[in-house]
Amino acid sequence: MMYKTPLYTVILVTGDGTKYYVKGSGSANQTTSLTLSEVDGQLAQKAVIKLANFKVPGNKGGNPSALFAVKSKVYIYAKGAGVTKSTEVFRGFVWENKYTNKDQKEVTLTCYDQLIYLMNSQINLYISKGKDTKSVISAICKKWGIKLSYDYETIKHPKLPLSGSIADVLTGGVLKKVQDKKEKKYVIKSRKGILHITAAGKNKTVYLIDKAGRDGEIGYVRNTTMDGMVTKVIIAGSTDSNGKTKIEATESKNTKQYGTLQKVIYKEEDTKLKEAKTEAKQVLKDQAQPKKTYEDVEAMDIPWVGKGDKVGVCFSGKTMTYCIVKSVIHHVDTEMMMMDLEKAK
Repeated sequence: MMYKTPLYTVILVTGDGTKYYVKGSGSANQTTSLTLSEVDGQLAQKAVIKLANFKVPGNKGGNPSALFAVKSKVYIYAKGAGVTKSTEVFRGFVWENKYTNKDQKEVTLTCYDQLIYLMNSQINLYISKGKDTKSVISAICKKWGIKLSYDYETIKHPKLPLSGSIADVLTGGVLKKVQDKKEKKYVIKSRKGILHITAAGKNKTVYLIDKAGRDGEIGYVRNTTMDGMVTKVIIAGSTDSNGKTKIEATESKNTKQYGTLQKVIYKEEDTKLKEAKTEAKQVLKDQAQPKKTYEDVEAMDIPWVGKGDKVGVCFSGKTMTYCIVKSVIHHVDTEMMMMDLEKAK
């Protein structure tokens, strides 16, 4: 990749439809700080824009503290780092407008993409038995007027009484069941107003990262842990009238090396034992070895790297380690990004 320092453009659209360019070529450049982040455990992408509180040029201009009210639309574009055309990297809303009149008189706009609504809304929905995953999620998205692009594994679900935070329902109540059964991690992103659900690491362009600054080594914290490991899987069948559960089969891997870390899979009545064994072997394939993660990985900013993407990182020498991005923060001011990574399977 021919690296070229990224250039960002920030456009804010007020309630009456007026566009204001507050960062970028030919704009007022009132932005004093800009970060974009996708954090593990948080559904929505976040942008924090800090602006000097002087009048924004334009016929209807005003001070950002009053002009950019909550729910104003936000569009952020970038080019560079291998991409020559200005490309959208964020689309969302001003969620919070915080003004301080001390010293520099600065406005901080905290913005999120549309998935913030799923994080801050609750649902009470009953899904009948036999619906597949895509149908379940489509039903939820339809109620909130969100367009869906689904390119992930799917299973048939039992009856699902879904209630609570929509974000928790999607991740913990629906997609986690698919992930556990298929042993394939998912990623949820909002891009250009569309909710995308795909398998992690399926990005078309895999960026190779070999330095932090123009001459600097990549700083990181490496951690290897046995937390979450599984070396033995028991396949449990039906339970008799005395409460005793029948053990259908057992699969093991690496018990001699790491000891017994056991997981129980409950085989449903309409599931064949062969299918349950395949699931157990997949669990062991993915979880029968320690997990290696890299935290606080600092590198030159690439605006197109997002949560769930596969990247190749040269931590030392010329060896590339392929990882999945768990979290990423793009620090536009310093032209750097900070990532938390998990070594790819």
